[in-house]
Amino acid sequence: IPQISYASTAPELSDPGRYEYFSRVVPPDSYQAQAMVDVVRALGWTYVSTLASEGNYGESGVEAFVQSSREAGGLCIAQSIKIPREPRPGEFAKVIGRLMETSTARGVVLFANEDDIR
Repeated sequence: IPQISYASTAPELSDPGRYEYFSRVVPPDSYQAQAMVDVVRALGWTYVSTLASEGNYGESGVEAFVQSSREAGGLCIAQSIKIPREPRPGEFAKVIGRLMETSTARGVVLFANEDDIR
């Protein structure tokens, strides 16, 4: 049965041996990660943190970003923080506190769902 997804970006879905009849209308996370590396480099940033929602999208996205940044060279990851799937009260304050620990990082690269971003 053919499957067409309008939102699935997980790179493992690109494996035709495993998902022979799967197609998507959005690119996989690896393309988004490469574009984010290009943006960070265009801004002249060399030291950034990453922030990901727990789960396939967030974790795979950051992993792809880190891999692309290694291949591109010249970019250092200050820290990688994960937002729990069901954050407890005060969790976001902790995340912000951790990000402030590396205040010399020029930016934060997000792979997060819209609730976590908000």
